[in-house]
Amino acid sequence: MEINNFLNNEYSEIEFSDIKNRELDLTNKDFFKCHFNNCDFSNTDFSNSNFENCIFENCNLSLIKVVNTKIVEVEFKNCKLLGIHFNSCNTFIIDMNFDKCYLQYCNFSRLQLKDMKFENCDILECDFIESNLEKSSFENSVLTGTIFEDSNLSKTNFINAKEYNINIEKNRIKKAKFSSPEVISLLNSFDIKIY
Repeated sequence: MEINNFLNNEYSEIEFSDIKNRELDLTNKDFFKCHFNNCDFSNTDFSNSNFENCIFENCNLSLIKVVNTKIVEVEFKNCKLLGIHFNSCNTFIIDMNFDKCYLQYCNFSRLQLKDMKFENCDILECDFIESNLEKSSFENSVLTGTIFEDSNLSKTNFINAKEYNINIEKNRIKKAKFSSPEVISLLNSFDIKIY
């Protein structure tokens, strides 16, 4: 669909491909079962829009604005997401999954992220403060510089995750899954030496 066709307020079951325009205003729109492929939405304003059962694939979503944006059953695949404040979304229901994505400087603090997937991703310097990540999965992801603080990580899957730094005194990690040798990093907060 051509970018000039973003004049309506509601879109259903539409494929949007190869949109390269930047700084678009996509506020106050409703997208249902839409597929966004190979689009550059960097600096786009999605505030007050609804995305339900949508897929973003091979997209650049750097610095998008998501104030009061509704995100329900949205899949991000092989996308670049930089500097997004997901904690400014409509938090009544938020449901999204990430696969093979590059996330940096994103804020997921104080969100209900139970059962969500952040798999096979580079998750760099992101914030999960006071977040509920119970039963979520970071399997096969790199978590360099990402902060987990006062969060519920119970039953969360960190199998084959790398470079995480989780203070076990400041997070709930009951029945979380880890793999060796990375699990040793959980002792970092105790200032001890392992030989």
